[in-house]
Amino acid sequence: MKTKHILLYITAIIFSKPLLAQTSDDILNLLIQKGAINQNDADSLRADYAVKQQDQPKDKTFKIDLELRTRSEYRDGYRNLRNDTTVPAFFTNQRTRLLLTYEIRNKFIFHTSLQDVRVWGQYDARSNNATIQAFEAYGEIFINPNLSVKIGRQKIALDNQRLFAENDWRANAASHDAARLGYYNDKISTELYLAFNQFASNNQAGTEPIFGTSYSPGFTNYKSLGVHFLKYKLHKYITLTTINAADGYQDSKYAEKIHQRYTDGGRLEFEKGKLYVTASGYYQSGKNSIGKNINAFYVQPEIKFTIPENLALRLGAEIFSGDNGKLKSASDHNFVALYGVAHRFNGSMDFFTAFPTDFNNAGIVNPYLFAVKDIGKKFQLRSDLHLFYTQNHFVKNKQTISRYLGFENDWLLTYKPNPYTKIDLGVSYAIPTKSMEIIKKDGNSIYIPTWAYLSISFKPQLFKTIF
Repeated sequence: MKTKHILLYITAIIFSKPLLAQTSDDILNLLIQKGAINQNDADSLRADYAVKQQDQPKDKTFKIDLELRTRSEYRDGYRNLRNDTTVPAFFTNQRTRLLLTYEIRNKFIFHTSLQDVRVWGQYDARSNNATIQAFEAYGEIFINPNLSVKIGRQKIALDNQRLFAENDWRANAASHDAARLGYYNDKISTELYLAFNQFASNNQAGTEPIFGTSYSPGFTNYKSLGVHFLKYKLHKYITLTTINAADGYQDSKYAEKIHQRYTDGGRLEFEKGKLYVTASGYYQSGKNSIGKNINAFYVQPEIKFTIPENLALRLGAEIFSGDNGKLKSASDHNFVALYGVAHRFNGSMDFFTAFPTDFNNAGIVNPYLFAVKDIGKKFQLRSDLHLFYTQNHFVKNKQTISRYLGFENDWLLTYKPNPYTKIDLGVSYAIPTKSMEIIKKDGNSIYIPTWAYLSISFKPQLFKTIF
């Protein structure tokens, strides 16, 4: 009898584990055949196990997602103006991602996204050189259902992504090694990000010990970053968003000296029915990467209206402050859009994406009109119209140039045959002026820049289980 009780006890332990049903039945049947238990005991154990399984909540999720995106581009004036010697370029780039996510509801999330980015033919397919990189790799711990801490490589995409963005247009996109504290409820979303970058574990080189925080990564990047984001529902139709950021760059001579740049401001949004009105503004102060005082601003008003037949119109402008070309003022008046996306704001041809280099330190005023038309459930047609002006009077050879830089028109046709497939066909052209030649420092305005691309992306979910 004692042996029987022991066997029953062992069997109960086995059945308390999440084994497959067939395996559990095999064990019970074997015990019945050996005479260790009878059929009633086996049925009782099966019933107890079923009850326990029903009582345990399914709060764990594991999923595997895939992204494959190819983009073929024809460039004959993209980013830089044409001249009489330039010839068109054509290439295809590809981004492949594998995303793994494990979640315990309201307790823990682990997520990693591995990606391979290449231009077709860029690497020898027979080479042993690896190109896989971690786009994201973080763990998120929930203190309570509304409050969590995320640590690791992660995207920082805030508000409309003007200052902090995923930059999905770029093949390798953008992520940050940071820690984030986030709190969310029905009215408030607030996030605090902190980062401090190093290129190595400073200890010693040769026989001489080296400590400190010298940061020389061989590429342009901040050394320190602190960001606070707040989104608050003021009213049924009104939302307030604020961003306060401080990013620091190491002094070129003194490694322990950091030049801090401060960006403060926000956005006010009104949305009711088919009408959407917004205005955002930011002020930059502190010091730039070479230690010069900053006194710069950014403003963006916009109105959007959706009319019948699924047509949305967006009319607005972006204003970046700048200098007058003399570059001898006591302050730097060039506003820099930090780590945001420019492709969707200042024209798809990306003439103005590197701040303030692409503006030649003159700032920019960019009035725009976007028209988006849904054609059935699977097609969408979009046309973006841009005008470009310098924000400041730009002086060259003691002559003030015309502030009008040119015009750009971007067309985009999107087709979504199913939930995980998207096909984009984009065509753009620009009409530059002599002033654009001066600001861009190259090219000839008599030629019409053109650009076209075809992008095909697949984002299927390969596997998902809840247990």
